[in-house]
Amino acid sequence: MIAYLEGRVIYRDEGKSSVIVENNGVGYEVVIPEGGRGFLTICEGETIALFIHTHVREDNISLYGFRSSLQREIFNLLLEVKDIGPRLAVTILSAIDEKNFVGIIASQDLSSLSQVKGIGKAKAERIIMELKNKIIKKAAIFNTGGAPAVPVKKGESGPERGGVPARLNSTPRQNRQKHVTAPDNGTAVPGYSDIILESCSALESLGYSRVESLNVAGKVYRNIKKDGASSGISASELTKECLKYIYSQKNV
Repeated sequence: MIAYLEGRVIYRDEGKSSVIVENNGVGYEVVIPEGGRGFLTICEGETIALFIHTHVREDNISLYGFRSSLQREIFNLLLEVKDIGPRLAVTILSAIDEKNFVGIIASQDLSSLSQVKGIGKAKAERIIMELKNKIIKKAAIFNTGGAPAVPVKKGESGPERGGVPARLNSTPRQNRQKHVTAPDNGTAVPGYSDIILESCSALESLGYSRVESLNVAGKVYRNIKKDGASSGISASELTKECLKYIYSQKNV
């Protein structure tokens, strides 16, 4: 099974959202989600490194590529949900950055998830129900440095140079061929997913279990979001609201 692939992009297929990556004279067709640092940021002639999911059926073997290990982990978990195949999983990860997906699941944001093409309300509810505990456990592992990093070769930059995405970089094509875009190890989860995970860590330090902490932090954040007060909230403020919620439940 292919789990990692590094090579030069010799062809891009816009219709399939796929690229052909040449490695040691062999071309591998890889389907890549469009969002984030995905398919849309890749140029022909560029050398890229991808985490790979090898999907095997009786009549076909397909490769799906990801720029972060967290994205591949989420893809694998999505395949465990009933009626979610690899193509729909790619559609989800094309529409929602994997780091934001963690926050959507943890806060049970049904509205955001159901807006993805091919995902109605019922399917969104099923995804949240089946993946909530799995996703937030996995994200917590990545957020605390549990994911192995893929090193960037000496003398080469990471996914971007000088803050300019590879697709927009004006570097001549012959120079871009020398540039290796290494996968992200997924250790930073920004935005409200980061706030939820930080709040979870604070609750854990007070003796609550990881699952209980993540469930409470996600639920309280969702309630705050409904009230329109989620913008600008810090992890410490969310933790205080979580403790208020826990206390209120004990006194019901």
